[in-house]
Amino acid sequence: MAHAINLNTYADFADQPGIFARLRQRFAEYRAYLATYDELNALNDRELADIGLSRLNVRDVAREAVYAK
Repeated sequence: MAHAINLNTYADFADQPGIFARLRQRFAEYRAYLATYDELNALNDRELADIGLSRLNVRDVAREAVYAK
C-alpha cells in the first residue's frame, strides 16, 4: 500500500528559520544592543544633552534602536 505525503504541511515550516538561525539572529541583535548602549553610555552628559537624551534614556534608546521593527 502506498502512502501519499502532503507537502503542504512541510511548506508551513519552510518560512520559519531554524532554531540555530534564530539564536544567531538574537545573539547578533543583543550584541548590537550592547554596542549601542556602550557607545551612548560613553558620552558625557553634555554630549547626551546635545542630542536630546539624558543618562536615564540611554537604555531605552538603545533597546528601541535595535529591537523596534
